[in-house]
Amino acid sequence: MGTWLNPVDIYCERLDASFWSEPINAITNLAFIIAGWLIWRIRSPRSGLMAILLILIGLGSFSFHTFANRLTGLLDVLAIALYLVSFAYLIPKQWSWGSHWTQIGSVITLFILIVLCQLAINYMKPALPWMPSGMYVGAWSALLLYAVLTQNSNPIAARYLWFAVLVFPFSLLSRQLDMPLCESGFSTHWLWHVLNGVTLYLTSYGLCQRTDQTRN
Repeated sequence: MGTWLNPVDIYCERLDASFWSEPINAITNLAFIIAGWLIWRIRSPRSGLMAILLILIGLGSFSFHTFANRLTGLLDVLAIALYLVSFAYLIPKQWSWGSHWTQIGSVITLFILIVLCQLAINYMKPALPWMPSGMYVGAWSALLLYAVLTQNSNPIAARYLWFAVLVFPFSLLSRQLDMPLCESGFSTHWLWHVLNGVTLYLTSYGLCQRTDQTRN
């Protein structure tokens, strides 16, 4: 258990192992809390769950940017993974041809895309060491697919998914530039929180949109 609690230092802003060594990275997790609160206010059949998942991401990330050890890092990743799986399972409800098996297939597709993207990134890492995690690239690829599949059944929902598709690359870029720009005095991980909060708000908002053709 000791190694799980050993402090880690993987972000530009962190200078030591103290609790408040990443104040901007920690505070900007409010983006997820605010996104959760806004989704909660929609009062749709799925808004409560998505709001809770967004808030869990904010709390998990806050714990990692304050306590900063492997255990809180795991909690951070698990919160994100839980959101991704939940979204993948629920998004077929926006499709007029969706079914329970479609929902399961959607989750399987998400996992396959993440694995394939991670394998591709592992291959490119030696030449491009700052390539992002396969989980994020795979999730973006799945989101692109979900936007396409949602377009005909619920164009209003698809509009927000397309907005998220456009915002997320900038969010991911800010995450990847944090350490490369650190020597120049620029910390960008906080922008990842803000833009990712916007991305997850857009995806949740799209998921919560209803039409006469969609099911609860």
